[in-house]
Amino acid sequence: MKFRDLTIIFVCIIFYIFEISPVMGQAGIRAQGRDVNTPGGPNQQSQGQDPNLIKDINHAQEMRKFIIKISRFTRKLNPNFIVIVKDGFGLLEKPNFNDTTTASPAYTYLKSIDGLLISGLNFRPPVPGRDEIKTDNNIKQYLIRLSKLAKKRGISIWVKYYAPNSQIAKDSVTLNNVNNFVTFTAKFDGNIFDRIPDFPVRPINENPHNVDGIKGAKNFLYLTDTSRYEKAQDFMYSMSNTNFDAIVTDVFHKGRAPFNKNIVRGLGFKKVGAKRLVLAQMNIGAADSSSYYWKPGWRQGQPVYINEPTPGNPDKYYVQYWYKAWQDLITSTPKSYVYGIFKQGFDGVVISGVNSYQFFEGSE
Repeated sequence: MKFRDLTIIFVCIIFYIFEISPVMGQAGIRAQGRDVNTPGGPNQQSQGQDPNLIKDINHAQEMRKFIIKISRFTRKLNPNFIVIVKDGFGLLEKPNFNDTTTASPAYTYLKSIDGLLISGLNFRPPVPGRDEIKTDNNIKQYLIRLSKLAKKRGISIWVKYYAPNSQIAKDSVTLNNVNNFVTFTAKFDGNIFDRIPDFPVRPINENPHNVDGIKGAKNFLYLTDTSRYEKAQDFMYSMSNTNFDAIVTDVFHKGRAPFNKNIVRGLGFKKVGAKRLVLAQMNIGAADSSSYYWKPGWRQGQPVYINEPTPGNPDKYYVQYWYKAWQDLITSTPKSYVYGIFKQGFDGVVISGVNSYQFFEGSE
């Protein structure tokens, strides 16, 4: 080949490179519908996200790691701090590497939690077009199997049921007593738990003893909406007239002002004067625009970990919970959500929103 021909080829290559480079620079890479390498994209370090997590995220494992992180942080603050996970039963097992049709217990995750709270193990609220309130038997057996797996490893199992009448409430207690699960029944539909149930009239397995840990709780009250009580003190006085072994409530009265230490301390005593547990519910899988951490200008995509609204609630958004910025808001720092729960004197936390990992897997 002549020198003149080589020169022509070299010039063409240089021209090609300089012509195509701007196009490649503008193209970007997309992940979950957004440009990875553009400002605000998932690979941008300004949001504290490790770009290595973007590709092939194991959403279930990322949720396990998040909960483990919360547990380790709170146990450093108080070794007796209780961590209960609401639902998220798919996290209890991991698919086996060589055979994904089988699974083994997620041991590290199981060691990080103290309890599981199941919704509707045997009965659940009716859905539109279907009056049946008995839980599908396949789902029921799946939940019981995993509950027993967890219980065998020292984890307490709490169950909250929909019970529209006293007979179903009694049936729920009977079914749970067989497995030594702790029961709460409520007549309310949906996710509104704003009052003490009419039945049973007294707490299930009521007892006069002090309850210093989750193992001592024979019953619990799940009341996460205190809006029916005008003042925080009214809520405290109402609870002081009950003998529940544990109370699960929100951190904020009416979703606005946090319960102060005196209120939390007052909630911690039964009518008989014995000590009980006071637990705060905390959502780690969704961000609510009414929450204290929500800032002006936040919306879907801003900050980048805010995803689309949850079904039926346009003010609540799924979050990409594996982002460091979101996790720092929830745990690991003195300014975090769970640190505030600890400082207010709560005995532990009930972690909700865990099933959001299924949304990102596309299985919800």
